[in-house]
Amino acid sequence: MSLLLLVRRHLRTAAGPTVALAVIAMLAATVTSAVPRAVAALHVEQLAHATAQASAIARDVIATSPGVPGYGAGYVADDGPVLGATGAGSVDPPQPDLDGYRDGLRALAAAQPGPLARVLGEPDLLVSGERVDVRPVEGNDVAAPRIVLRAGATARDQVELVEGRWPEPTPVVADRDAMLPGPDGVVDAEPVPLEVAMSTASAAELGWTLGSVHPTDDPLLPPAELVGTWEPRDASADYWVHGPLAVTPEVVLDPNVGKIATAAVFADPGTLGAWVTGPTTRIWFPVDTSAVTSADAPALLAQLRGLTATTSTPVEGDAVTLEPTSGLVDVLERVLGQRQGVDAVVAVLAVGPLGALVAVLVLAAGLVLDRRRSALALVRARGASGVWARGVVAVEGLVVGLPAAVAGTALGLVVVPGPVSPAQLVAALGCGLAPAAALGAVATSRGTRARRADLDVVPVRRRRHRLLVEAAVVLAAGLTTALALDRGVVAGADGTGPAVDPLVVAAPLLVSVTAALVVLRLVPPVVRGVERVLARRADLVPFLGAARVRRDAAGGLLPALALVLAVGVAASSTVLAATVRDGVTREAWGAVGADVRVAGPLMDDETVSTLAGVAGVAAVAPVVDLGRVQVEDAGGTTTVTVYATDAEALAAVQAEVPGAPERSAALVAPDGGTLPVVAAGDLADGPLRWPGGQEVAVLERVDRLPGFPPATAALLVDATTAAARLDVGAGSSRLALLGLDDGATAADRARVEREVAAVEPNAVVDDPVAGERALLSSPSAAGLRTAFVLAVVLSALLAAATVVLALVLAAPARRRLLAVLRTLGLPPGAERGIVAWETAPWTAAGLLAGGALGWAVPALVLAVVDLTPLTGGDTAPPLVADPLWLGALALGLVGVVAIGAAVAGRLGRRRDVDQLRAGTD
Repeated sequence: MSLLLLVRRHLRTAAGPTVALAVIAMLAATVTSAVPRAVAALHVEQLAHATAQASAIARDVIATSPGVPGYGAGYVADDGPVLGATGAGSVDPPQPDLDGYRDGLRALAAAQPGPLARVLGEPDLLVSGERVDVRPVEGNDVAAPRIVLRAGATARDQVELVEGRWPEPTPVVADRDAMLPGPDGVVDAEPVPLEVAMSTASAAELGWTLGSVHPTDDPLLPPAELVGTWEPRDASADYWVHGPLAVTPEVVLDPNVGKIATAAVFADPGTLGAWVTGPTTRIWFPVDTSAVTSADAPALLAQLRGLTATTSTPVEGDAVTLEPTSGLVDVLERVLGQRQGVDAVVAVLAVGPLGALVAVLVLAAGLVLDRRRSALALVRARGASGVWARGVVAVEGLVVGLPAAVAGTALGLVVVPGPVSPAQLVAALGCGLAPAAALGAVATSRGTRARRADLDVVPVRRRRHRLLVEAAVVLAAGLTTALALDRGVVAGADGTGPAVDPLVVAAPLLVSVTAALVVLRLVPPVVRGVERVLARRADLVPFLGAARVRRDAAGGLLPALALVLAVGVAASSTVLAATVRDGVTREAWGAVGADVRVAGPLMDDETVSTLAGVAGVAAVAPVVDLGRVQVEDAGGTTTVTVYATDAEALAAVQAEVPGAPERSAALVAPDGGTLPVVAAGDLADGPLRWPGGQEVAVLERVDRLPGFPPATAALLVDATTAAARLDVGAGSSRLALLGLDDGATAADRARVEREVAAVEPNAVVDDPVAGERALLSSPSAAGLRTAFVLAVVLSALLAAATVVLALVLAAPARRRLLAVLRTLGLPPGAERGIVAWETAPWTAAGLLAGGALGWAVPALVLAVVDLTPLTGGDTAPPLVADPLWLGALALGLVGVVAIGAAVAGRLGRRRDVDQLRAGTD
């Protein structure tokens, strides 16, 4: 019989195990095809999200240079453009070639390497002078009006004129000293007013009207004449972020001066360049990272660092050079840090199921071999070699594995479309070859013979070989873990190294395998003790089940390994998900420090009382900055920032805030002559002493004061106690922390925030829930949540598959045993008990070991992976386990195993009587 004919007959008979091999190969190919593209797409989305969340100031490539560009050699750094005339006469100002300078900027951007050249957008620039006081308009409520003279290459294109016209060039005085009074008090030159255009909002605020002339307080500047008013074509455009004060003026209420209003006004570029002393030019390249791939991000960061470290001359001979900076560097560093954390977590979550999948694959291969054993034994008896027999099952594996891998790869492309890399093709090919390799490995001369595992005596050489392998695994786990812990957290990734550190992947996997080996060593002696106890009982099934676990475990040792790995991954996913979520929550609440934080203008006692009177507000803790003082500590003197507050109110407000001081209420009860404080930040341990000798009693030390302004070292005191002990005034607060009533809903929170904003319209109102929601809405956070869920689901499927395959593999031996026992009077239903005993000990051991791994593996990940970019904090989040989720996970896994056992039991009862009696004969 030819090999192909025998393979075809095998595929036609008992095809179930072969189909199981195909399903496993297809699942593996789908995962290896979809996951890399999904992770790459996640990184692209995260970069686009982070860039979109950043303001134009925080992402664009920006340079601020002195002078006005476009004059070439006709510009003197300290004096401005060369006018070509002297004396008190007036001349027409020369016009800078701003468009030519922008052409130089475009050429500079085009000369950059990719992907930076593709990221840099159309350059633009604005020339601005300093703030200039102008004479107030009679009858207007602005006591101190100010303007900023500004000109831009594309300013006219950004606005729609409402009235008047755009400013035109006006003559300038050649020698501006002639505008100053001489010894006789006479001014030799009267300048022509400088034409300006301003927004309708600014004109209304300052009280300017079309054609009005407004003298400045600078004697070397002409008066400003309003010749046009305009409205922005797009008030939300980034152009106005780079050129503030133009669309709407800045208004400040000063208790000593009154209303101060500052507006930017547009003038002719040449006229501005001739009049303004010390102008600055803001140049920027808008950036667009939407087309940046995951692989391009590290190169983009390196190129951007190179650009921002170089001084460039866009136009040869021009006085204005380019020394750019960009917040995109920080954005990319943060995104690459998030990438490192995501890749490490995904890799750790992937290697566990991968190991379990290999074990399941070998189990399925063993099941196929069990169905083919009689045919293979027959061809071996007729003279076929062992290589030929292994070739039969290997070809069968190729026939089902390669099409399954192709189907899995195609399914992965449907789930996650995108380009297929050579590495993904190699992985898919490996998945297709895996069934053949597994079948060839199990089809040894020993594997093709039927045997009684419970009667086999393991040779000494095999026992020694197993012991050496286990020792090597334990040693490798210890070495990799020690190396990873010794190296510590690798932070500040720039993307130039490997995507995933091999130690980060190897250490958790080897630790998990070691835990599985420990289970394999501990379960038999434990079961042996149980067996001895059960031997004294009258009922047969418990004793028989315990004996079979020890002597003939269902499926051998592989099911235990697969169960431990699957449960460990599921538990690790649950703990890591809770840790990241708790870290995000801690950071959001640590930044805000209360249910609501109000920061901005001065808040007097009346304002604080008004805030406390808002419906739904339970307590208000105003925070006063008492300044920086030097305190004496064990190391000498340390400069600290001192904050004063209503300690009792703060204790009520921060009662449930993570990381908040726990003894802040005790600040109101000083002990003797000491001043009670809460210390935060970098302060040496030991006693502290206030300047002048006042002894300080440190009630508590915390890393930071949640909701307070950041400080290297800080002390928190009760305002009333500090006023009495330190002779300091109560001061005024610019920060207040608000606590809401218990049980406040999202609608209550939103209403309180609206009313607080009405009380303090110029204040910034922060909400920790909104901050937490913003962090969790990022693609990285969403992707990790999906990874955690998929890891749990995949682990459950692998656990069920392991139980089903193991029990089906053990079905022939179980059927032989039951045939004998039924003839001896075994009661109906006892089979369920025997099946349960085949799975229960290993399931219990898997849950215990997996639970331990669920704590050990995340602890190892936190020790070697920087997760702070994912949580938004500066310090690593503490390890957190949610008991409810872990309990639900355990119950779910037990349910999955029970369902698998039920399915296997139903499969094992097919053609029961005939096969049982035939087996006993």
